[in-house]
Amino acid sequence: MMNKIALIGNYPPRKCGIATFTKDLNDGFKTNGISTAVVAMNDGLNQYNYPSDVVFEIEQNDLASYINAAEFLHTNKFDAVILQHEFGIFGGQDGKHIIQLLKRLRMPVITTMHTILDNPSDNQRHVVNELARLSNKIVSISAKGVDLLSDVYGVVAEKSTHIHHGVHEIANQDVEGLKKKLGVENKQVLLSFGLLSKNKSIEVVINALTEVVKKHPDIVYIIVGATHPHVIKHEGEDYRHSLIRLVKKLGLEKNVLFINRFVSNDELFSYLKMCDIYVIPYLGEKQISSGTLIYTMGAAKPIISTPFWYAKEMLADNRGMLFDFKNSEQLSGKINLLLDDEDLRNSIAQNAFDLAKECYWPEIGIKYNELAAELINDEGVYKTEYELADESELKFEYPPIKLNHLQTMTDNTGMLQHARYSIPDRSHGYCTDDNARALLLSVMLQDDVQDVDELNRLSSIYLSYIDFAWNPVKGRFRNFMSYSRDWLDEEGTEDSNGRAIWALGYAAANSNRSNFYLHSNSLFRMSFPVVKSISHPRALAYSMLGLTYYVKTHGDAEVIELLKEKAYQLYGFFAKTIDNEWLWHDEKVTYGNSRIPQALIFAGWYLKDDKLAERGLKILNWLIDKQFANDIFSPVGNDGWLTPQHKAQFDQQPLEASGMVDACLQAESYTKEEKYSSYALKAFNWFTGDNDTGEVVYDFATGGSRDGLMSGGVNMNQGAESTISWLMSLFNISLYLRETKKVSL
Repeated sequence: MMNKIALIGNYPPRKCGIATFTKDLNDGFKTNGISTAVVAMNDGLNQYNYPSDVVFEIEQNDLASYINAAEFLHTNKFDAVILQHEFGIFGGQDGKHIIQLLKRLRMPVITTMHTILDNPSDNQRHVVNELARLSNKIVSISAKGVDLLSDVYGVVAEKSTHIHHGVHEIANQDVEGLKKKLGVENKQVLLSFGLLSKNKSIEVVINALTEVVKKHPDIVYIIVGATHPHVIKHEGEDYRHSLIRLVKKLGLEKNVLFINRFVSNDELFSYLKMCDIYVIPYLGEKQISSGTLIYTMGAAKPIISTPFWYAKEMLADNRGMLFDFKNSEQLSGKINLLLDDEDLRNSIAQNAFDLAKECYWPEIGIKYNELAAELINDEGVYKTEYELADESELKFEYPPIKLNHLQTMTDNTGMLQHARYSIPDRSHGYCTDDNARALLLSVMLQDDVQDVDELNRLSSIYLSYIDFAWNPVKGRFRNFMSYSRDWLDEEGTEDSNGRAIWALGYAAANSNRSNFYLHSNSLFRMSFPVVKSISHPRALAYSMLGLTYYVKTHGDAEVIELLKEKAYQLYGFFAKTIDNEWLWHDEKVTYGNSRIPQALIFAGWYLKDDKLAERGLKILNWLIDKQFANDIFSPVGNDGWLTPQHKAQFDQQPLEASGMVDACLQAESYTKEEKYSSYALKAFNWFTGDNDTGEVVYDFATGGSRDGLMSGGVNMNQGAESTISWLMSLFNISLYLRETKKVSL
């Protein structure tokens, strides 16, 4: 027997079939004296007040919490893990986040598959194959599922097995008393139960009643269950209201009763015992499990169901009746047949009950426990007969690039500066700094997003803003604009002008749209006098990046000469300090620091001028020494910055992580020294929780980034600068990993 088993899945008070299954299986274990604990999946919709059985919670869309869960399971020395799998309860595309948890486990894993698709997408197939590889046993609730695992996914026979869905032993009930309580005494009752959604196809039963009531006018159809929470989120109560309208249209108000709430098991069992016939009108064929079906079998009640896979299997051999999908006429005939023949009803119900009583939850718990025990040898050591994940696989799988928050923060004028939480804060208006960053990002992403039209729309807005920012009188770009579209300055800072030149140079070098290129190129060349006037080191670096990207593509002699001039201007700022312990050009290191060495390395590479690149490398190495501690990126905080006497730890800004990622990747490209990509990855992981507070900065749900780390935790606002910094870093690190084939993304 096992000492301690961890169950991973949804759990009450979360309301869904997986939650109920996990609890019932847990209770089945405990009935047999087996020690268990639950790792519960959270859906981001609600905060759940879990019972003490739950010892750890995983946030569905937070990849870091999956990794933390694996560490928790090891630290607490669980003997085995039993995972409940359904694609939709885990984060990532097709729920792939759970793979990262399994890759880190060094204990037996049994995975129960609640959905097995016969025609999966490529990614769904990949997820199931990984589940099979990383699990020691795959359990299917139906025999059909075992066949699918073999035929569709190539899972070897010895790795999969069939264990029935459990069922409760239901005590006898006062049926007539229950009916009286609901006002349906002396009536025959049809029943359907479950969280309402369109795929439950309840309207088929309601339509069937029009013929049933002609023979059995006192029939009552009770529909028990609240609308599914995810349906509520996206559609509200539209489906339930459509059913109510249908009932009224057909004049069945006296024959249909809605119980609009999630009921406990005890309540459900009362309803099951009270009904005369249970109806399952589900729309989809490809379902390998149904808790309500087997619960009804355990209540010894006759079932009429559509022929989905699990129903065909469980109701075979005269254990129930089947009717065709959406066929109300056929259903009405079968309902009338059973209502007219009590002996037939009893016979079908008894046949079903004979199978169900072999599946009581304590027995199911024993089966799972025996399965886990088979994977442990006599000395209690985990048998490694199946392949474990290689250490090289234990990499953070980066989330997909999502434009959601970028779209939220962008209106027809441009990208707004700030947000309160994830909601745009219009009071601060717009700035060239952020729209230049957004323009740069949008061109970067042009080949890496599916919705190209939307990305083109966004990039046009950002370019239009930069165009409008140009002040021909001053010959410079303005920066700040109010939400009412009034310019708040006549010329922006050197930094904002430098960022505009960077973005325009990149767009003119890389845009795959001819008109977009022509417009970017025109603005870029118009700004040359601005470039010549820039004198601050950080602004010099920004403009140099734009110049280098431009000449890398176009090789323009005039621009090359301008690049050389500005590169040596920046080079000269460090002439007196480059060999000092305090290497920096100023008495204080503030923000955007890594762009300076990045620009020098990039320009030195293109110009084949090692002197420039080597100075950039020396500056970068100095910044690395100051900003990495305990194997994590710890950037200069803005509450005091970095001086020879002191380094402020907070507040830490996302733009620092983004800049360090790019600078280090530039350094590796130039030197071919892998230490720099290691630093780049660590800087990127600042967003994902490898930081001084251990908190995740990016927001998977929005695709944005929170505004940084304070001493008290994460700044929950998601402004433009932070979100763009995150998305640029995600793109650049993903591109590096793809190109070097260090990980498959």
